[in-house]
Amino acid sequence: MASAPVEDMLLQAAHDGNLRLFKKFARALDKGRGRLRETVEAARVEGVGALYLAARNGHLEVCRYLVEELGMDVNAVNDTGRPLLVSTVLSENATVIKYLLDHGADPDKADNDGFSPLHTAAGIGDCEIVELLLAKGAYVDPLSVECGTPLHIAAKERQDGTMKILLDHNADFKRTYNLFGIYGMTPLFQAISYSSVKCVKLLVEAGADINSDCILTALRGSINGDNSMTECLNFLLEAVAKQNVTDDDEHVDERKIAYLKSLGSEAFEKKEYCFASLFYSKAIDLDPDDATLFSNRSLCWLRLGDGEKALQDALKCREMWPDWPKACYRQGASLMLLEVDYESACQTLLDGLKLDPEMAEIEHALCYMHLSMQRLE
Repeated sequence: MASAPVEDMLLQAAHDGNLRLFKKFARALDKGRGRLRETVEAARVEGVGALYLAARNGHLEVCRYLVEELGMDVNAVNDTGRPLLVSTVLSENATVIKYLLDHGADPDKADNDGFSPLHTAAGIGDCEIVELLLAKGAYVDPLSVECGTPLHIAAKERQDGTMKILLDHNADFKRTYNLFGIYGMTPLFQAISYSSVKCVKLLVEAGADINSDCILTALRGSINGDNSMTECLNFLLEAVAKQNVTDDDEHVDERKIAYLKSLGSEAFEKKEYCFASLFYSKAIDLDPDDATLFSNRSLCWLRLGDGEKALQDALKCREMWPDWPKACYRQGASLMLLEVDYESACQTLLDGLKLDPEMAEIEHALCYMHLSMQRLE
């Protein structure tokens, strides 16, 4: 027990970078046994030793003494399994990190979850250390089960500077990790999820695939008032519209609308009516004069059981195209769902049938209404 205060002072000296005091307390603890290295290595506070404390606080002279004179292991881990280099990167002291790397520290040594020094540097946005690790041979795509690759971390933390360096070193923007054990998270989806506009742009420009999940995530955030998500969404739609098209193409907006329509149709086929309505809503923002968009969204509301919204879109559709049978059908179906004005519903459906006597949907709706009214009698 008598050595405990001396051990505390030893570790404090390492923390403070006081090499003279550190040597003094190390000799006092060793008591002339000639086992300085073992004595110093045995001293711990909260799971870490002297080299951790010196490196983490940027004290190069103490690190030199511990590594070169005492021969301490630069690839040591603390009591939780975190490697010395991972912990030191958090200090953002490139000089100490370079020293450790030059003296044998493994740039790829990760903790128990696969979190490496490069993950750490990418996440805190330290471009100098990212460059240093890569120059020392660090693998650019180490995969952590908890958080993916350094590219994923840069996306999550909105670190476009480190992301660019990683991409310049051919980081794999297609690499995924399983979020919650089920979803294959790409760096692009992660960047969108965290409203990281600059990272989204870097990834798309590098060739990352834009899928419906990416658009939907940005769209939902935009609807909720997230301006960064709106910027992401607009950029993504612009990128999709310009794929395989020359810069002077005059129909970019048309391509955006067509793409959103296709996403809406795809979601509808999967019975994801809420998602489909979001895609159609964005398309309507771009082209509020397209009656088919209101018709399609009205159908989504019908499937979701929202008669009021279905009727609003049906009325808008019929206002634009009064002689379109499908507009009459949408209005009639909405009124039927609301169950407040069967007479108007019937008349609207009959109007549609006059326009297209062979439209089966209207015939079925009228038959259903007739049976419903018979039950009410």
